Formats: sequence, C-alpha cells, structure tokens
Amino acid sequence: MSGPLEGLKIIEIGEGPAVAYAGRNLADMGAEVVKIEPPEGDGMRRWPSIEIEGAPAVFHALNRGKASLVLNLAEPSERKTLAALLKAADGVIDGSPHGLVRALAPERDAPHLVVARITPYGDDVATDVPAHDATIQAESGWMSTNGRGDEPAVRSGLPMPSQAAGASAVQAMLAALIAREDDGEGEDIDVALYDQALIISYHYAMQFLINGNRPLRFGNGSPAASPLGVFEASDGQFQMTAAGDRVWKRLAENVLEMPELLEDPRFDGNSARVVNVDDLMGIIIPLFKSQPRAHWIAKMQGGGVPGGPIRNLDEAVVAPESVERGLVVSAEQGGGVPSIRNPMRFRDTPLADPKSAPLLGRGGPETVAKWSQK
Repeated sequence: MSGPLEGLKIIEIGEGPAVAYAGRNLADMGAEVVKIEPPEGDGMRRWPSIEIEGAPAVFHALNRGKASLVLNLAEPSERKTLAALLKAADGVIDGSPHGLVRALAPERDAPHLVVARITPYGDDVATDVPAHDATIQAESGWMSTNGRGDEPAVRSGLPMPSQAAGASAVQAMLAALIAREDDGEGEDIDVALYDQALIISYHYAMQFLINGNRPLRFGNGSPAASPLGVFEASDGQFQMTAAGDRVWKRLAENVLEMPELLEDPRFDGNSARVVNVDDLMGIIIPLFKSQPRAHWIAKMQGGGVPGGPIRNLDEAVVAPESVERGLVVSAEQGGGVPSIRNPMRFRDTPLADPKSAPLLGRGGPETVAKWSQK
C-alpha cells in the first residue's frame, strides 16, 4: 500500500494554499487526488518562486502527488464532465469562488459525496470581497497579537490560517467518510479561514472573553511565561523557554548557576517574572552574551530547560533531527524534485516518497478513465 487512504478518490477545485494544502495531505496519505485546473493553469503555477521541473517550488510543495485535469468550467459541457466525475469520487475539496460543486448538486446525483468547502469567511457570510491569508490575519485579530508594545502589527511569515483551514478540512472530511460507513450518506462541510485564525488564537481570545482585556504584545517573549524568548550568545542566537516555576528553578540552578534568583521576590512565581521581565532580562542577557551558543544549549539540555539554536534552513535540513527522521526527500527519490516528507508516520501503511507536482493536464485524464471503469 502507498498509505492508509489508498483507493480514496478525491477531486480538488479552486486555488490558494488552503485548498492545495488539504489536497496535498490527502495525496500524501495515499488518496488519488485530481486537481481541476482552468486552461491557463492554477494561478500558483505563476507565483514568483524558483522553478524546477516546469513549475515554481511553491507549487510543487503544495501539489505533489496529484494528477491535473484541465476543464473550462465556464462551458456547460465541461461542467457536465465535472458532474459525471463527481459520481465516481469519494470527496471534494472545493475552494471555487461560488461553491461550484454545491451548485451542481442537481446534476451530480452523488448523495455519497463528501464536500469540504473552504472559503475566507464561510458559506453563510454572503460576501464576494476578495481576501488573502494576510487579510484574514489582520481582520481576525491574529496580526495584532504579534510584535511588541506599540509597534505595528506583524504578519505571520507563513500562511498559518490557510494551513490550519486545509488541515481542518481534511480532518472533517475523514470524519464524514467514517460516518458514511453507517448510512452511505455524504456530507457538506463548511471551513472558513477566518474561523481558523480566531480559534488558533484560542488562549488570547479566551482571556479577552473572560476579562475583556487585550493581550499584551511581547514579540518573541510571552505574556504567559518568563523568561521566554530569543537570546544572543557570544556567537549566535538561541531560543529558550523557562515556563513555570519548576523549569525556572532548573534554569536558575543548573544553567545560570545563580540560585540566589530563587530568593528574589521580583521573580517569585511566574506572574511576578512576567511583570518584572525587564529586570530579569537585565540580569540574564549579559550573562548569555558571555559564552558561545553551544555552551548554553549543552547546559539547558543537561539541566532540563527547553531550548535550542536558531537555525537557518540550510542548517535545519542537515541537522540530526532531520537526518534521523529522513525528512528530506532527494530529487532522485522525488521524481526530480527534492522535498520535505510528510511528518505523519504509519507503521503498517507507510507513505510513499512524495513525487513532483503534475505538469498542466498531466495524469488527470488517465486517472479519470480509471475511475470510470470501476
């Protein structure tokens, strides 16, 4: 087997990282995923990125292992082709602008179909306002929690609401497919990027709902724990998290070798350390700068304090954690395109090595023909 979802037939319609991420995860787990593209191809094929094997790297990252089928869905005949295809599929990831799959319900005659619809604001919010992942980060309050003090809000470098929405769509689809085993009925699932962004901010949102206060902005630090953040050693940066009194005790005794800090009332308890974070940083920052990074990381690892080096990607891909887990797939293994392996591990149904994304129109007709024969 090529994964636990081998034999599952999925159609992917629509553009953007959320839809592509959902389809990629299903493909990684062995599902046959047919990506429906317009004649000019998915817009992601034209994103500015390093090109390899006929497509940008970002397209390969989010579309590996899929087949591509070109349909001009503005044409009634091509919509009928899609409706017929839906009868053979198990599920659809639908990010089309106006809910095309739902609109085809009378024609598709596929009560078994599980449709996971991904939109910026949800299907019950009637809006045609364009929205990007960054728009959702801004509107949901996510962006306002990043940064420090009165500095401008900071966008997350990666499209986290989109990735979370894609992951939720997969989770919901698999749950609906399990439920289908009982009655044979499909399901319509509604996933919104806005909802995802708000729930990812769960503890900040919960604090506001309870006391009405906006969360403080601590940059690389935290309003909930101290000391926590990015620190400078004499030769590079590292991250350290001393959350909670037990870890704080280990930090003071085993790493800083300053047990007297445990008797200082300014730092007695996590809340006190958060309030007096500037005083605490004034003590530990100069100390950290006095020794190389390896010195502090060794002391943290030996002393029971979470922390690690701030690595560049060129360091991360060859780090022991990456090598021992076999996370990097070489170009030879990946059909000409190097990539990062799916993080899920299945003992009895191991995942196949990820392959490159399809060229426009490649693989779709053959996959559809195979589906029609079953």
